[in-house]
Order: sequence, then structure tokens, then C-alpha cells
Amino acid sequence: MQVIRNKGGYVIRVSNVEWALLQDFESAGRMTYVEELEGGYSGLERAEKSILTQIENNNRPWMTVTEDRRK
Repeated sequence: MQVIRNKGGYVIRVSNVEWALLQDFESAGRMTYVEELEGGYSGLERAEKSILTQIENNNRPWMTVTEDRRK
């Protein structure tokens, strides 16, 4: 997820897979996914499993501010 900081706020760029994960986080909660990490993420698509595994292993940041446009 890429975050761009503007003068009046932020713009968040999210891929379709990241959006699906965000929706699932909102409905089920993050702890559900942490518990499923040990269970192999049985209910997720392959791309979602990949992103979530990278985030949990600290190989990929969940959010990064890629640009600061406040100038």
C-alpha cells in the first residue's frame, strides 16, 4: 500500500489484492489472520496469502509513505 502525503491529507494507493485484505481485516479482525498464519491461510487466495506472509515476516511494509507533496 503506497501513501502519498498532500497538503490537505493523504492519498492511498491500494492494489485489488491489498483491498481484499483490508476488507477482510475490517470484517474479521487482524488477530484472525495472525491465527491463520499458523494454519496456512486456508480461506485466502494465493496472492492474498503471499502478501500477508510477506507482511508478517517483515519482508514487506504494510504502508509506506512514497511521496511528500506538501511543498
